Amino acid sequence: MKAVRNGSFPTGDSAVGRELDRALRARPSGALPDAALRALQDRATREAIDLQVEAGLDLVTDGLLRHRDPIAAVAGALHGIRIGEASIPCPGRGTECRVPIVEAEIAWPGPLVTEDYLFAVQGTPRPVKPVLPGPFTLAIIAEDHAYGDPMAVALGFAAALNKELRSLAGAGAPIIQIDEPALLVHKEQFPTFTRIWEVLGRGVSSTLSLHLDGGDLEGIYPGVTRLKRLGGLGIDLLAGRGTADLLAVSPWPADLTVILGVVDGGNERVESVQEIRDRVRAIQGLPGRDRIAIGPATGLGGLTRDAAVAKARNLAAAACPPDA
Repeated sequence: MKAVRNGSFPTGDSAVGRELDRALRARPSGALPDAALRALQDRATREAIDLQVEAGLDLVTDGLLRHRDPIAAVAGALHGIRIGEASIPCPGRGTECRVPIVEAEIAWPGPLVTEDYLFAVQGTPRPVKPVLPGPFTLAIIAEDHAYGDPMAVALGFAAALNKELRSLAGAGAPIIQIDEPALLVHKEQFPTFTRIWEVLGRGVSSTLSLHLDGGDLEGIYPGVTRLKRLGGLGIDLLAGRGTADLLAVSPWPADLTVILGVVDGGNERVESVQEIRDRVRAIQGLPGRDRIAIGPATGLGGLTRDAAVAKARNLAAAACPPDA
């Protein structure tokens, strides 16, 4: 069993974190980072990665610190998209994100986060997992002024992001996480989602990990485990406790990694090692230990650094066999 990060990590209460937050707040909308901002982003990213590694996590992220709104940052970098001034609650996350406005055909302009990934893996003794918003969620959030068809918008995002996934795979990313919290809000669109997912993953050599937070899998399980090119599926066992009942009836596929969201990213209380282990043991129908990972149900970016590190440390300890 492994301990992993599934999203953001805080450095906001460190010196470099505070400095970066001030710089991002002062940055004009849509402006590219200058050398000074890039240096701050690099320092904060390195700090976040080092903290995760020191806590003992087996798989880390870069902390998603380079932008205050990662969804707008990715969508806004695509051709045909303008980021509006209005903000809305992001599905599943509980945080605010700005609305992408589709003004023309969506196209990939070139690598979006590949350079960030290459920086993150320099000198890092653990594998780093890039995290991207998924095309279904982007289409749900977006305001369409070009296509006149929600499915066409989603497929436009999927085709563009497919090229980004290929770029990351070419850079050596072993695992790429796709966040699709909107699927749990619009489960009736799961048949449509499968078509979008197929376009997104076509020809991508990296392992694709789908992360769903904010609810349970009722209505889409076990079908969601059969998506093409799916190597891992992250589930929220805090907001989606009903998923455990589904697994008791229909066990998890033995060849698919399950990433159990068992730690609360929205609460400063640090779950004990025993509490984390008990949550995992209570779930029936899980695959073997080599196909189980544990992590936060959501990002830890809204917590204090001390709380996030403590949660990460206890996750790492809980992932080890009790007699290890």
